[in-house]
Amino acid sequence: MNRQVEVLVAYLQHSIHAQSKYSIHSPFVYHFYQNILQNGQRFPQYRILQKVRRELVTKSRYIKRKDLGSRAKESICDQRFVRVKDIARRSSVTAKKGELLFRLAREYKPAKVLELGTSLGISTMYFSLAVPEGRILTIEACLDSANVARGQFDHYGLKNITLIPGTFEDKLAPALEQLHPVDMVFFDGNHKKAATLRYFDQCLQHIHPGSVFIFDDIHWSSGMGQAWNIIRKNPLIKVTIDIYHMGIVFFKEELSKEDFRLRF
Repeated sequence: MNRQVEVLVAYLQHSIHAQSKYSIHSPFVYHFYQNILQNGQRFPQYRILQKVRRELVTKSRYIKRKDLGSRAKESICDQRFVRVKDIARRSSVTAKKGELLFRLAREYKPAKVLELGTSLGISTMYFSLAVPEGRILTIEACLDSANVARGQFDHYGLKNITLIPGTFEDKLAPALEQLHPVDMVFFDGNHKKAATLRYFDQCLQHIHPGSVFIFDDIHWSSGMGQAWNIIRKNPLIKVTIDIYHMGIVFFKEELSKEDFRLRF
């Protein structure tokens, strides 16, 4: 089965089993659905990110793109030299997903956020603007992408972001030591089953009950779907929320262990 068929099957399964607000009996998840997932408020910070996106999609200059994740063989980022605007259009977090990241951070107010995969820095900026008093560490293996992102952070005066150039294999462990315990982790740098599980296991050593993990593209491939199924069964996890595009994990001890699929 090729990846396109796998994605279609996963989407259909999610659509069939996704719950409406009327079937959510957990007060914690109902609040999540109403106040985070379905929150239509247009926060002023969104306009800043819209401006950033417009600026990036006009940049025709080429950068040397190094992609170590599974997308390397299937996207435009597979090329040795790639235009910044093509990365912004095809690889950067969408506005819908970025705004959800903003609302998640705004709701749970993490003091320490770790992002695995900076790319051009759009998702990083959503976190930064959501929790201006927080500390954001983001890791990026592609040096040219990291330089573009750093330029954006400097241009908009975002002083709470620390960009760490290098691979996750080299930089994740020391980053976690700096942030211990970590409040929020966004996994968005390597969409392979083994790598996702390896990074999850590393981050799991640095959680507290209020930690939140966010996994991007959990149905991007059968391997990512398998990784998500392994993750959600971990005994330390209390609640998982599958919104198809992302998986969100909570560790709060007072919650019952449940898995939810919600429409987004």
